[in-house]
Amino acid sequence: MSWQDELNYRLLRDNGKPAEVIIKYAKKEKAAYIVMGSRGLGKIRRTLLGSVSDFVVHHADVPVVIVPPGS
Repeated sequence: MSWQDELNYRLLRDNGKPAEVIIKYAKKEKAAYIVMGSRGLGKIRRTLLGSVSDFVVHHADVPVVIVPPGS
C-alpha cells in the first residue's frame, strides 16, 4: 500500500495566478487544509518576485502547511 492509497486527492488544471487558483479550488472543494512546498527564496527575492505560499497563507480560510525545500 502506498501513500496515494491513503489520501484523497485530485489533480486539477486551470489558468490564472497560481495563488488565486489554489485559494479558489480550496474553497470549491471544501479542503480541510492546504499543503504546499516552498522554493526557499530569501526575503529580498521573495519580496521582489512575490510568493505563492505567502499569498495562500494570508488569504486561505483553512490551515496551510508549507514544506521547506529538502524535506
